[in-house]
Amino acid sequence: MQTDPYLQLEVDRQHHALVLHWKDFVPSEVYREGLLEAIQVSRREGLQSWVMDMKLMKVIRQADQDWTITTWFPQFQLLGIRRLAFVVSDDIFNQMAVSSMVATLRPKFHADVEYFQELASASRWAQENTGGLSDFGLFSVK
Repeated sequence: MQTDPYLQLEVDRQHHALVLHWKDFVPSEVYREGLLEAIQVSRREGLQSWVMDMKLMKVIRQADQDWTITTWFPQFQLLGIRRLAFVVSDDIFNQMAVSSMVATLRPKFHADVEYFQELASASRWAQENTGGLSDFGLFSVK
């Protein structure tokens, strides 16, 4: 588990899940290194689902959004992640950034994607191994 003022990675081996707890206005270097480390951890541990806990995260810089789409996402796709849950940020600018990135990437996603208001609900959903294609409706909160 990585501990950082902006990001904590938590591996749930029992449920083959990775939880990324984001906080505050994350510097670009931390954001990018954190997402790349999450890929390495996920690959090493054979994880099948991710929970992006963004409840306390602030806006994501435009340059980092672009990097996420062009550089990070193709590497993420290679992991074969089945479920990606987002805990919606309290920050409206973060919500807009995430919805913009997901809308851009939506046609390329192999994982089911859902949005949640609470970490517990997101974690429960990410741990489920069954289910069909989920609704990509932006912030269709569970």
